[in-house]
Amino acid sequence: MKKKICFFSGDITRSGGTERVSSKIANELAKDGAWAICFLSLVERKKEPFFPVDPAIPRYQLGDHWINPGLGYLPLIGKLRTFLKEKKIDIIVDIDIVLDVLSIPAAKSLGTKVISWEHFNADYELSVCYRKWILRYSVKRSDYVVVLTKGDLEDYGKRLGRQDRIAYIYNPVNKPADTSKWERKNLILTVGRLVPEKGMDELMHVAEAVLTTHPDWQWLLLGEGEQRKKLEQFLLENNLQNRLILMGNVADVALYLRQASILVSSSKYEGLGMSILEARSMGVPCVSFAVKTGPLEIIHDGIDGYLVQPFDCDTMTGKINTLIENPSLRKQFAKQALLSMGDFETETIIKQWKDILERLTCT
Repeated sequence: MKKKICFFSGDITRSGGTERVSSKIANELAKDGAWAICFLSLVERKKEPFFPVDPAIPRYQLGDHWINPGLGYLPLIGKLRTFLKEKKIDIIVDIDIVLDVLSIPAAKSLGTKVISWEHFNADYELSVCYRKWILRYSVKRSDYVVVLTKGDLEDYGKRLGRQDRIAYIYNPVNKPADTSKWERKNLILTVGRLVPEKGMDELMHVAEAVLTTHPDWQWLLLGEGEQRKKLEQFLLENNLQNRLILMGNVADVALYLRQASILVSSSKYEGLGMSILEARSMGVPCVSFAVKTGPLEIIHDGIDGYLVQPFDCDTMTGKINTLIENPSLRKQFAKQALLSMGDFETETIIKQWKDILERLTCT
């Protein structure tokens, strides 16, 4: 009989990077046929997931309305326990550590293993009060912890004392594509939510400086968020409406990466940085702030992109201008970006997940 693996989400129909990666991992594992895969959400607020989920993967939800972390979670523990028993779930993969406070007590004595899948870095988790306490609870009790980077693995060991049954697994990307036939445009991309933690304030000023100097270039922001109105006002005040364009949420980021010449990340922290990974796999040079985890393990400064001291907007502007003004350098960086992607390729990542699942289902 196939072992049953449940990916547990707040809401798998959302459009965030966590949902994108989780859907991809689940789809790939379902293709293998060795496990029975399903999704469980606290609630699904849309009829269909934003990112494709294999129709053969069942989706369930615990309730019919969203509940914020807190006392309202208590009744959900019993509901989750009932679900785990009825569906005979062997492993539940929490794709947000907040869900560990439900899974760990619900799975107790059932034989269901709990994997805590960390999508942020320890600095962020420890800076948010309720997440800090959940992290300290779950890091001692999960059956396995999966983090996103080598830096996170070290942090978990040094700061949280988790030394065994923990591994880092990068987010997956497809094998490098043949980019030779793609028509690159005078186009800069930024992919991410329009929120302060993604560095939108810094990005606005960098974009203004770059686009003022290079009137034949455009900059697209792919994402949605609470700072949209602030950005719209900024564009109006600086006459950038047709130059710095807010595209909203976009399902097919690759469509834009095929046309882009540069990707810029202004995030103030990253788990890993899917947009940077995808850009590299498609031969797009990246410029990013060198935040503690993520970009440092993807971008090789001065070889396939630029890492900029956080949050030095003047230097970031200068690096982007250098790439704009040197097409041959862009091509050189693009060529290098396509190399050494083996650690991030889907086949490698899925093998690592399979190893962990097999280990847990054999114990």
